[in-house]
This record gives sequence, structure tokens and C-alpha cells, in this order.
Amino acid sequence: MIRPTAEGWRRRMDAGEFATIQELAEAVGLAERHVSRQLRLAYLAPEVLKRLMLRREVSAGTVMQLSECAGLRWQEQAGVVFR
Repeated sequence: MIRPTAEGWRRRMDAGEFATIQELAEAVGLAERHVSRQLRLAYLAPEVLKRLMLRREVSAGTVMQLSECAGLRWQEQAGVVFR
């Protein structure tokens, strides 16, 4: 599931603390690919995050598939995640 750090990383990126994911990854001492995947989860639709985190609904996919869903429009995400 989403680690609390992903949301924190998103806030730091949005605040301009880091210009690139590579800079962020170096600062936190993790691989850029790992940080990138985790960071995408922080951009899931608020409804999807609420259902996953608060209601503890089960996703129909893997964490990797969840991160791919982050690229969809928010209106489409729940249908894909909870099909």
C-alpha cells in the first residue's frame, strides 16, 4: 500500500524543494525508479486513496498497476482500481 513518505515526497516536490525525481531520490537515498513509482501513488484520485486507506477496500490490481492508474483521469481511476 502507499507509504506515508509518498505524500511527503509529493509535497516536497510541489513546494519546489527538488526540481527532479532524481534529486529527490538522491536526497532520500533510494533508487530513482523506486521513488518514481511510489510518488505516482500519491497522485491517485482522492476518492481512490480514501477507499484504499480509510475504508480498506481491496484493489483489483498490484501496486505497480495502481501506479499506472495514477496517469488516468480521476473519474476513471476508481473503475479500474476497484473493478
